[in-house]
Amino acid sequence: MRMRRVAALLVVICILAGCAPSDEYPRDYCTESPGELLDQPQEEMPTGKSFQDYCTESQREFLNQTQENAPSELIFHCLTETAASYKTMDEEIISEILQVLRGITVVSKSSIRSTDNRILEFVTDEGDTCSFRFDGRLFQGSDNACYVLSGDDKLWKLAWTIREEDPEYQKLIR
Repeated sequence: MRMRRVAALLVVICILAGCAPSDEYPRDYCTESPGELLDQPQEEMPTGKSFQDYCTESQREFLNQTQENAPSELIFHCLTETAASYKTMDEEIISEILQVLRGITVVSKSSIRSTDNRILEFVTDEGDTCSFRFDGRLFQGSDNACYVLSGDDKLWKLAWTIREEDPEYQKLIR
């Protein structure tokens, strides 16, 4: 009886995940454990290409602007099970994040997607914005594909620092 319940639960999970019992390719993914999904092959492409090569024209212009036109505000949107936004006006953190973005390289294209969306939204004194979207730690490029990055560890450390220092977040954890 217990095995039937487990089997029925697995069928429901597969159906909710968009897998039909007759679909061989998706069915394989439904029966694998979450850790095995990460081991799926990624599409190969030349390694070490600049992050900016995968940005939109406006994102590239934004990254190449001078210090005088630097943004005055950065909002880190973290969209997971709950949506939260954390803001900083710390010029040093904003400048460091821009420097890190300029130095990141793309390793490969990824076919893996997640529900963990992160957005770095820069705001200028004039109210103009420029956003960089990430699917987990994968960069969502101008072609809407996701890319595996190299050299982004410092980016996420700085982003989580923004969250830690945000007054609203401080209220939540107390």
